[in-house]
Amino acid sequence: YLNVVTLLLSIIQYYSILTPHCKDINDRNMFFNKATKVLCRRSFSSAVWLKPLPVHGSLTKVICTLGPSTDKEDRINDLVSNGMSIARINFSHSGNDFTYPEKLINMLSKSPGKHSQLAAGSYGDESLPQNLRGILVDTKGPEIRTGPLQGNVDVATIESGSIVEITTKDVVDDDPNGPEDVMRIQVDYASIASSVEVGSQILLDDGLIALKVSSIESKSSVMCVAMNSGPIKKNKGVNLPNTSIDLPALTEKDKQDLKWACRVQAEYVAASFIRTPDNVRSVIAYLNRCVAELSKEDSSKTFIRPLVISKIENKEGVDNFQAILKESDGIMVARGDLGVEIPYRKVFAAQKMMVKACNKAGKPVIVATQMLDSMQRNPRPTRAEVTDVGTAVLDGADAVMLSGETAAGDYPIESLKAMTSVVGEADEILREKGELECAVRQVKLTHLEEELDAIATSAVKTAIDLDAKCIMLITMSGRVARAVASKRPSIPVLAFCTDEQVAKKLQIHRSICPIFLQTKMDPGSNTTRMSFLRAEAVRTAKELGLVDAGDRVVTVDRTAGKSHEPFEFSHNIKLSTLKED
Repeated sequence: YLNVVTLLLSIIQYYSILTPHCKDINDRNMFFNKATKVLCRRSFSSAVWLKPLPVHGSLTKVICTLGPSTDKEDRINDLVSNGMSIARINFSHSGNDFTYPEKLINMLSKSPGKHSQLAAGSYGDESLPQNLRGILVDTKGPEIRTGPLQGNVDVATIESGSIVEITTKDVVDDDPNGPEDVMRIQVDYASIASSVEVGSQILLDDGLIALKVSSIESKSSVMCVAMNSGPIKKNKGVNLPNTSIDLPALTEKDKQDLKWACRVQAEYVAASFIRTPDNVRSVIAYLNRCVAELSKEDSSKTFIRPLVISKIENKEGVDNFQAILKESDGIMVARGDLGVEIPYRKVFAAQKMMVKACNKAGKPVIVATQMLDSMQRNPRPTRAEVTDVGTAVLDGADAVMLSGETAAGDYPIESLKAMTSVVGEADEILREKGELECAVRQVKLTHLEEELDAIATSAVKTAIDLDAKCIMLITMSGRVARAVASKRPSIPVLAFCTDEQVAKKLQIHRSICPIFLQTKMDPGSNTTRMSFLRAEAVRTAKELGLVDAGDRVVTVDRTAGKSHEPFEFSHNIKLSTLKED
C-alpha cells in the first residue's frame, strides 16, 4: 500500500516538474506517461530509493567541495567511486599556506577511479592517471567582511532598533560595555560611506542581520538602525544590495591563489563576485601571465591556463550577465550571496535566465549553493531540495554542486549518493525526451568552428534517431567534444583524449565522459591510421564496461590528409554496431 501511494506521489511530482517544459497538453500527457514508465522500473523493496550510478557516471556532473569531512584518503576514495566529477577547493577562509590544499590534491590524484583498471594493465613505461577528476579552485574574491569586534570579543549581539555605526576604523580598543548607546562595527571596505546612501540596506552575515542607513557621518563612517536582532562575529560577510561597489577584480590574496592554481595545474578557477566583463578579462590576463612565468621556470611541464568560471552573485553581475558570459569559459550560479544581493523572490528567475543563456551559447553552467543543505545534519534530503536539484538538471545545468554538505557536513557520502540519484533520475527524463538542442553562438564562428558545429549536430542527431548506446570521440584539443556537448546529447559521450589536462577540462560538460587513450600513436599525424585508434578506443571502452558487443555507437574523429590528398584534414562520422572480440 505504501509503495503504491509513494509511486502516485512521485508521478505527481514528476508531472509538476515537467509541466513548465511542455508546450501543450499533448506534450504534457506524453511526458506524464514516460515519467510513469521510468518510475515503474524502480524496485519498491525499500522505502528509500537510490538510483544506481551508471557505469559511465551521471550525465549531469556533480562537484563536491573538499573539507574537514572529506579530507581523509578513504573519504576521497568514496567521493571518486560514488560519482564526483570535480573536486572544489574553497579559498574563502584559507590563508597563505598551501599545505592543506596540496594535501587534498595529492590524495585525489592517487584515488583509484575507473582509470586505475587501465593503469594496472598499461604497457611500457607510461604512467596512466588513476582517475580524471578535475580540480576547481574557488577564489575568495573582492568581498567585504567585518573586522574584529569592540573589545576584541568573539561575538556581540545586535538588538532590533539599536543604533549601529559601520566604520572603517579599528574598534578593538573600544569598551563593549561602555556607556554609549551606539555599537560600532568595523568593515574592510574603504569606500563604504561613498557607496551607500540614506535609506540603503547593509546586510551582515549572509543577510541574517539587516541595517538601514540613517545618515552618512564622514568618509569612514555611516550610522544605521538595526532592522532585526541577532549575533555578529568578526570575519562575517557584508552585502550592499543594489549598490555598485568600488573593489578590484583581484585582491592580492586572489593573485597568490591563482598562481598556485596554475602551478598545480588545476583545471578550473571559480572567479568570485564577477561584476563586469572587464573583471573576467582581468582574471584571464593574470592567469596567462602566471602560465608564461611558470613555463619559463619549469620547461619540463606543460602549463595550460585554467578555465575561468565566473561566479554571478550580485545584482551588477546579473545586469551585465550577457557581456560576462561572452568573456567567460563557464558560469556558476552562486545562489548564496546572490540571494542576499537581490530580492530572494527573484533568485529562481535569475537562475533560469542564466542557465538558458549558457545553453544557447554552448558554455557550461554550474548551479550551486544549498542544494542539499539539510544533509549537513540529516541523512536524507528534503523533498524541496530534491525538486530543486531535479529542476536544475531539467532546466539545463551542466553540473550541480555540493558545498558544506561534503566539506563540513555529517553525511558527506550520503549527500553525494543522494545527489547522483536525483541527477540520474532527471537525466533519464531528458533521455526519454530525446531532442536535439542547438547552441546559438554569440560571436561569428571561425571556419573550423563551423565545421565542428556541423559535425556535432550530425553526430548527436544520428545518435538520437538510431537510439545509439553512446557517441565516441577521439580528440586532441577537446574542441570537438565541447562542440558535441553544446548540442546537449542525452546519451554518454566517450571522449578519448591523448592529453590528461585536456581530458580533465572536459569533466565540466554535461554528457562528456573523458577517457585517457592509451596509445603511442599521434592522432594528428598523417602517418597514423585512425582505424587503429578507433579499435583501441573500442577496446578501452569495453575494458571499462562502457560498451559491449551488439551496441550501436556513433564515432567522431579527424583524419590528417596524406601528401597526395587535397585537404589538410577531414572530419569523420561513423555508425557502427560492435561485434564480438
